[in-house]
Amino acid sequence: MFKALRQFSIRSKLLWIVLALLVIPWMGYHYSVEMQRFLVQGQKDALLLTANGIATILNDRSELFNPATGVPEVLGEENDLYAHELGNRIQLDGDPSDWESVQQHARYYTGDRLLVCEAEYDPDSFSLKNIVGYHENYLYALFEINDSMLVYRDLDLISLNSSDQIRILLQLPNGTLEHYLIVAAEPGRMSVFLVDDQWEHPLDGNDITEFKAEMAETEWGYRIELRIPRDVIGYRSRVGFFAVDVDDPESRAIAKALSTSPQHSGEEPGQILIESPELTKILKGLDRPQSRIWILDRFQRVRAVVGGLWETPDRPAPETETEEGEVSLFVRLYRTIETHLDNLLRRPPTQFTDISPEVTHRPDKIFTTILKGTPRVEERPSLDNKAQIIVAGYPIRSDGEIQGAVIVEQSSNAILTLQYQLIRSMTIVTVLVFLFVLFILFIFAWRLTVRIRRLYNTTEQAITPEGRVLEERIPKRIYPRDELGDLGRSITSMLTRLSGYTRYLEGMPDTLAHEMNNPLNVVSSSLQMLETELPGIHDNRHLQRATNGVHRLKIILTNLTEAANLEEALRAEDKEPVDLPSLITEFVDGYRDSHKGQEFRTMNSEGPLEIESNPDRLAQMLDKLIDNAVQFSRNGTPIIIRTQRNDDNAEISVLNEGPALPEKISDRLFDPMVSFGKTNAKHSHLGLGLFVVRLIAEYHKGTAWAHDRQDADGVEVTVSIPLSRLSME
Repeated sequence: MFKALRQFSIRSKLLWIVLALLVIPWMGYHYSVEMQRFLVQGQKDALLLTANGIATILNDRSELFNPATGVPEVLGEENDLYAHELGNRIQLDGDPSDWESVQQHARYYTGDRLLVCEAEYDPDSFSLKNIVGYHENYLYALFEINDSMLVYRDLDLISLNSSDQIRILLQLPNGTLEHYLIVAAEPGRMSVFLVDDQWEHPLDGNDITEFKAEMAETEWGYRIELRIPRDVIGYRSRVGFFAVDVDDPESRAIAKALSTSPQHSGEEPGQILIESPELTKILKGLDRPQSRIWILDRFQRVRAVVGGLWETPDRPAPETETEEGEVSLFVRLYRTIETHLDNLLRRPPTQFTDISPEVTHRPDKIFTTILKGTPRVEERPSLDNKAQIIVAGYPIRSDGEIQGAVIVEQSSNAILTLQYQLIRSMTIVTVLVFLFVLFILFIFAWRLTVRIRRLYNTTEQAITPEGRVLEERIPKRIYPRDELGDLGRSITSMLTRLSGYTRYLEGMPDTLAHEMNNPLNVVSSSLQMLETELPGIHDNRHLQRATNGVHRLKIILTNLTEAANLEEALRAEDKEPVDLPSLITEFVDGYRDSHKGQEFRTMNSEGPLEIESNPDRLAQMLDKLIDNAVQFSRNGTPIIIRTQRNDDNAEISVLNEGPALPEKISDRLFDPMVSFGKTNAKHSHLGLGLFVVRLIAEYHKGTAWAHDRQDADGVEVTVSIPLSRLSME
């Protein structure tokens, strides 16, 4: 893996370093998760302690759980009626608008049982909607009845039980039952009678004035508003309401009766639960924000509910254009990031749906455990699964027995909101810091790589591919006082030393030629004088060997000085238009005269090939190519000199038949001091011939290359020179 990392650029490595910074927000996220667990556990402990405290206050107060009393927003068991607190006094005028505040508590009756219809029953023919409430010293009841046939009281009939009616069954604390009948001869004020147990005849001839009732017709039946003084329904009293339907005005027979109590026989009417001021006062004093407290009796019936799980947020004042204009660019950017994060992150909902405080019974498993005497705390989802509710409960005891339980509920959304705000703030800060660090590292990496690339380019341009030093110093602006500066200064020092050594090597041929010419001239002249003075020594083998050695030394010195001075000489020479095929033909004719016994062939392209050149240098280049071809040609094989056009270049190729190119030097054939020829007494192979060819080709802005022939054994050396503008046109 580490070997693979070495292949990355510095920019990539710095990018990986920046990405490694993402570990910090990852650690922060896990920290926030652990903090959430810690806070939730603390919230559970606090709620359980709160439930314990409330239970301690309510211990040994059994009167608070009297089955005859209740509290606002609490319903009794199924056969009980609950009187809801009204926010206003009800006007007995048949208008339902006074009941708007408690409409959600209405109960519907369509058959013998609450909310149950028989298969053959038609609710549109006869059904009942009932609401019971209280305000100050009065108990109110609203009856909205669907009735397909409205039958009023016939004043000529003695029996009261012969028209549509409302019956009230009142059970006094001593168990005595009283029967009240409400009838109407026409819409408006209704008559209330205390009647016998057959609901037919009044016990006295006068109406009951304490009861007030008002009737109004509707398009689907009729509506009745009833008012009863609260002192009539005293402590431990029970009451039941019955709606009776008469459809035939002739027979006046009772067709249907609906009861607000499951005790259809009417022998045990339901209980009306009214406020227990003492319990309500205690619970309101224990009310906590964003918490809901439930009081359950031992039958898991809800006795009291205080508080709520939601907090009503303050609506922020809208910003004016002036205020918005004064907000800084950084703040607007911060708010923009916040908005995008709100869309990406899961924000805890401010509102959710949960169990209504209107429920009458809480059969949850946790409450069964608590009512057995075991305190308990756990989490449960809300009804819509948008929030987690923490539920803590503690049993309430009196006289050694469990009378009920205190349940404290609280949403964990407050903690989740804090966690969300923490994650959001941490994310925003991390993003900003990450972008800032990324920008700084990008600038640093860009600057570093630019300096390295500049140092690389300068170093590459300071030395030619052959190793000749062109620039001795790297500009000081490239290496300030840091590690790269030290590297630049080291390279400058190396180039300076290498340049001095290169100059020494370049000057060595001239120095050798100057120093060796005099001794060679002395030796050469001495040999000539010896040959003159001793005529018989002319054919002496040792004299011939000495003469050949002096000749070879002079050729070596000539080649060395030629290669060393050629590049400098080329800079001062001018070019002229040259017709390449004609010049090649002329040169080849001369080679035929100078190389007797060697066959030369020319293959010139049709048409002129004009280049900008120096004919003398072309002749020098061709001399080297022909000399190489002659040395490595097999006896009796021709040497081919070919000219042709290739796009905008003129190509000169020299082909011979002989040995192929050695693989180990094929890519260095045109470098100086590279040779693979055979050494003999007449030729010296210093590896400078093709190097001179390359210098002359580059002088003409061309290139030179060599490769093995495809049509025969041998080598083909080609020089490509750009055509003149006239030839290209």
